[in-house]
Amino acid sequence: MNRISSAGTLLTLFLLFICAFFGYPLAMLVYGAFRSGQPGTEGTFGLAGFVDAYGDPATWETLWASVMFAVAVQSIGIIGGFIFAWLSTRTNTPGAKTITPAMVTIFAIPTLFFAISWGMMTSPSGLLTQFFGVGSDGSPKLDAYSWFGLIVVSGLKSIAVMYLLLLGPVKALNRSLEEAALLSGANRFQLFAHINIPILLPTLSGLAILGFVNSLGQLDVALILGIPAGIYVFPTQIYDFLATTPIRYDSASALALLLIVIIYVLVAIRSKAIGNRNFITVTGKAYRIEKEDIGRWKWAGLSLFLLFVGIALVLPLAQLVIGSFQPVLGVNGFTWDHYSELFDSSKVIRALQNTLFMGVIGGFFATVLAVLISYIALRSKNRWAQVPEMIVWAVVAVPGIVLALAITWAYLSVPGLKSLYGSVWIVLIALIIVVTPIAQRATSGPVGQLGVELEESARVCGASAPRMLVTIVVPLIGPTFLASWFITGVMAAGSLDIPILLSSAKTETVSLLVYNYYTQLGSGSAAAALLLVLLLMLAVGGLILMILGIALRRINMRRTISRGHLVAKVDPSSVGVPGMDDDANENHDDLRAKSAANN
Repeated sequence: MNRISSAGTLLTLFLLFICAFFGYPLAMLVYGAFRSGQPGTEGTFGLAGFVDAYGDPATWETLWASVMFAVAVQSIGIIGGFIFAWLSTRTNTPGAKTITPAMVTIFAIPTLFFAISWGMMTSPSGLLTQFFGVGSDGSPKLDAYSWFGLIVVSGLKSIAVMYLLLLGPVKALNRSLEEAALLSGANRFQLFAHINIPILLPTLSGLAILGFVNSLGQLDVALILGIPAGIYVFPTQIYDFLATTPIRYDSASALALLLIVIIYVLVAIRSKAIGNRNFITVTGKAYRIEKEDIGRWKWAGLSLFLLFVGIALVLPLAQLVIGSFQPVLGVNGFTWDHYSELFDSSKVIRALQNTLFMGVIGGFFATVLAVLISYIALRSKNRWAQVPEMIVWAVVAVPGIVLALAITWAYLSVPGLKSLYGSVWIVLIALIIVVTPIAQRATSGPVGQLGVELEESARVCGASAPRMLVTIVVPLIGPTFLASWFITGVMAAGSLDIPILLSSAKTETVSLLVYNYYTQLGSGSAAAALLLVLLLMLAVGGLILMILGIALRRINMRRTISRGHLVAKVDPSSVGVPGMDDDANENHDDLRAKSAANN
């Protein structure tokens, strides 16, 4: 009885923490939309913010433009991601195994990289301008500072994201349904339209909403490529309210609320449309999983993949490297000065330290929170156990710039918390809130795969709950934990929309410094050099975590093999295989143990 009471108390405390950490800022955003004045100062309640924001016809033009932009980007992302997922999992395209590592690399690179590198590539001396030339008016024929540039640059990143999210569902498609349709006389198009698409409908509709939300709230690309061309979307409109005087927090909050409302309406429509329809394709019946020979089309698939990698990764990286060694961006020459000046600057060193701190600590705590939320949701029988997961998922629909605004209201309005504003801690809190939903999705699957009997056996043998977690749960989910830590750490380190509102001069991150170098100080070469340093830092971090993951996997394998031998000595009949001698049985045990450890 005492144990049950203690568990209930811990769950209540955890639920209160989640509500305060994730829910309180959103509640303060609503409060701020109806209150005039700046956070923490005197003000009156009213609808002035809504009148100011929505009374301007330009707001509705921006909303329409933002919707069209998001639809275009997601069309590119879903179609491209689906094609590459199909090539990778269902066909014999040469080099198919390299598609996933390439997509992970593109996904892990901050969006800032794509925006700045494409801006450089279409500058008067950029690589793409040299290839496509200039028009009669002297401007580049291919200009990233345009709607076309915004959509293409955002779409390339979106393809990698959608690929990773579609990989599992496409791989799980049941081939027996396709074979039945072909035997019934359906052609390939009919098979695709009437079998594959309906089965993938829940996944595609969910990803369409998720991608639409992400594009609607994306600040980085629009800020760097859109504003110089006079193009405004909703996030830059919100930022404009906060970056120009007089600062209009109420108007920005009113606009932010519209984004959240649009997102939740879309989710409700999807739930209503999908309803309780059955989309099961993975059953107990066996089905073929071998890849299909697509003949000469496999070379077309390979060419498409190489073209994508060249445009999305190789060319931008080459442009950054070239630009970082030019004396002035666009001027031929070679110099190391930009790199030496970076490491002589205390401002840059401080930004690197801040970024390292945000990435390592932010990613770690986000993953710990995510594992706890998933573990409680799966193991606890309390009716409130699902609430933390629901609250965290409500945050995934909130764009970074909106969350930064919500954090501003939440912390500047409370006297005790006001001192945190401008510190590294408030930036860290906001980044943890933003990336925790991603970590929760990454860890919920492996946590759900843990058999309850493993934990029950440990408890029956006398292990305490903390010891059971350390010796059973942590080693089994260790590789997933490290992968989630890396992904969320990279996202935190590369974020621009949170630091741009919450950082002070002493808490700037590398992303914010790169943005300032490129747009405010006009030093494109220094921005390129600093961005490459950031990429190198992320690559080193990923390499360290990968080595740790391999080491952890090997330790698990050795421990499993050791336990298998121990069981064999206690009860030889329980592990031996009839017909095998002792050496063969030992090898068989090793193989089983390795298989279990790898799983």
